[in-house]
Amino acid sequence: MTDRLYYPPDHTDEVLRKATSGASTIEDLADLLGYTPKTTSNKVHDPVVLGLIERDDYQLSVSEDARRVVQLDDTTPLEDAFTELPGVQEVLDRIEEEPVDVEEIGRLISFNTGSNAAAESTFKNYGRVYGQWIDYLGLGSYSNGLVAAGSIENTAEKEGPLDNPRGANSPDVRPEKVFEILPQLAQVESREELQERAEYSDREVSKILSTCYGLGIAESTRNEPELTNRGKELQQASVGNRKRILREALLELPLVQAYCERVPEGEFKNQEVMEQVSEDYLKGWSEVTVQTRAKRVYSWLLFTGLFEERTPGYLEPTENFEASELAAP
Repeated sequence: MTDRLYYPPDHTDEVLRKATSGASTIEDLADLLGYTPKTTSNKVHDPVVLGLIERDDYQLSVSEDARRVVQLDDTTPLEDAFTELPGVQEVLDRIEEEPVDVEEIGRLISFNTGSNAAAESTFKNYGRVYGQWIDYLGLGSYSNGLVAAGSIENTAEKEGPLDNPRGANSPDVRPEKVFEILPQLAQVESREELQERAEYSDREVSKILSTCYGLGIAESTRNEPELTNRGKELQQASVGNRKRILREALLELPLVQAYCERVPEGEFKNQEVMEQVSEDYLKGWSEVTVQTRAKRVYSWLLFTGLFEERTPGYLEPTENFEASELAAP
């Protein structure tokens, strides 16, 4: 088992509270958490690494330190265990000198824990997790992609914009609506005719077309929307090839790229990743906006086979994601 932490501190807090209340097996804990046993097994990893839970196959027992954390709201045991983890003291020494970006922190953690990571996105994921732990334990501050011993000025993480010049920066409608309108796009001679045939409101047609433009399967000409070569290929493709074509198109969208670059290892909560995108890009999206964007992306990530749903609201990468250029090795 690796000594590297996989999740932000709220996951450990959730597990400790349920385990302290009486769960003695992975199955018991899964019932209390409302997750699958596999997801629960993954979530137990961090408390075990921190020495707060002892695990013997599927049997669990909580330590006195775990009870102290939960019942006395005392994070001292967490801090003591965290600072002893590989690479952490080096990170803390580094941020004493100057703010350090999450990629550099992730590289330090990767090297010190023997990870085989080589992708920039993976290092950033590692760094974000440790940045959140450092902030949570009061060992420093984490904001805007930087970790520092003191406060951090409001400067953005050095990452590109999320705008998509072709159209929507993420799908605005579910995949079914795109497939429904494809045959009509090949036949109509005007936007007005398309709206009549589609029997959608003008606003809904705009959302569908913007999604098609964004995915590069249609383009706006002077008189009418037209299918691109990708759109024509998609229309004639089998179900399996449709998923492949749309998977490639989806991964071209800036917002989806930003989302995928922040996907942690194992199962994760869809909305939490979208919240991370909002934070890193200083978007300041409201909770409703985050939920809406996360929900829209969710159906496409499932349809294209990039991720699988293990628990409602939670996703896990598939082999298709692991094989993509955005995926971490």
